[in-house]
Amino acid sequence: MFASSDPLANNLPQNKYPPATLSNFYQCENNALININDDEASLNTVNYFGTSVSITLYNVEHKKAKSMLCNALSVIQEYHYLASNYSTYGHVTNIKTINESPAEKHQIDPLLTELIAAGIDWHQRSGGYFNIALSPVIDLWRTHRFACLKGNSQASECSIPSQTELNHAALLTNINDVSLDRVHNTVRMKPGMSIDLGGIAKGWMAEKVYDQLKVDGAEQFIINAGGNIRHLGLHPEGRQFATAVEDPVCKKSNYQLAKCNEPSGQYHEVITGKDITVVSSGNYLRYFVVNGQQYHHLIDPKTLYPKPKGIATTVVLNSHQLYADVISTMLFLMPLQTALDYVNKRDYIEAVWYLNEQGDKVESNKFDSFTGN
Repeated sequence: MFASSDPLANNLPQNKYPPATLSNFYQCENNALININDDEASLNTVNYFGTSVSITLYNVEHKKAKSMLCNALSVIQEYHYLASNYSTYGHVTNIKTINESPAEKHQIDPLLTELIAAGIDWHQRSGGYFNIALSPVIDLWRTHRFACLKGNSQASECSIPSQTELNHAALLTNINDVSLDRVHNTVRMKPGMSIDLGGIAKGWMAEKVYDQLKVDGAEQFIINAGGNIRHLGLHPEGRQFATAVEDPVCKKSNYQLAKCNEPSGQYHEVITGKDITVVSSGNYLRYFVVNGQQYHHLIDPKTLYPKPKGIATTVVLNSHQLYADVISTMLFLMPLQTALDYVNKRDYIEAVWYLNEQGDKVESNKFDSFTGN
């Protein structure tokens, strides 16, 4: 699957930084909170990717720490502007720009070409469970969810898309109708289409931040990009970093269940490793209720509906971390046995599936190598 000749694995774009004339978009001081003390330096921002992003460096010289963190922020900013499908920006042609005029040929940044190309390639690699062109269907579900939540879940405001609406939207989701020129960096689509990089861009960005920190000389750090955990090296105490995976049922219940009163009940796994990525996909954060049925935001391209079974999938990657979001999403959407077979055939990935509110779980063959069980 990931042969050494894979162009996505071996010819990924190098990080680049914008000219000084674009400083309004790429300021460090006003777009993140930076703290530097004796043993660690940290950056926190809520301005990008619709979530919080934090970076903590350990055992870095004070005079280098701020520069490292600001360089990392530049990477976050660059991918935020390129991948956004919510806003356009005057200095860049991004996903929102493309979606507003899909039939027009757009000249795009080579970094965005690589990102879209990876999304296209993963449609085939995932057996169709990952599709960046599913955006028209996702938008339908999102519109109904927002209307329901805005109406405070009143029955009159809560509905799901009709089958006719979904079938019509599905006509605009053929990945082959996305025409990407990977050499000349242009893209155009069938009229009415749109693409969404929400299932790949954040994990991609986190790995590019990781690359930049290593280039700048960081050897011990943690990146938390809205729940995408990426770390390198050992904790300053000499142990491996530990990532506690939140129990999705506690999160979904707003910690009202009895088991959620104790720390041991709030987390269903503690994952340790030296140079790994941990990321989860699930139905417990963004959902709405219609006639007693919950509908979450992860839409199955095969059915055009949210997957009805399963609560969360947590993935641990010891390589190919660039694709962490893609892999966690597709493994959540796949039938369980298909997903298990996929993971167990690949030595760079392990996963655990949280199946139901009773807490039943299924693990891949070597998942316990990361939990100490």
